[in-house]
Amino acid sequence: MRSNDFARRFGEVVRKHRKAAGLTQEQLAEKSDLASKMISLVERFERNPSLNVANSIALGLGVPLWQLIRDADNIKHKK
Repeated sequence: MRSNDFARRFGEVVRKHRKAAGLTQEQLAEKSDLASKMISLVERFERNPSLNVANSIALGLGVPLWQLIRDADNIKHKK
């Protein structure tokens, strides 16, 4: 698996969870203590987040990091 494939799926999962939580990118960025540009880059598959950034996003979403990773991995198995 190429890392950009996983980054794409991770971005899809972040967007799905953010929208399900009723948050804008700016609100998630504030909760995650990140710049809103970073959230946008991750969701648009233009940035492969570090583990620290991914964990900050998970904390901002109120879900464990393992769940975001599992959800991204599950997308691979559905395709």
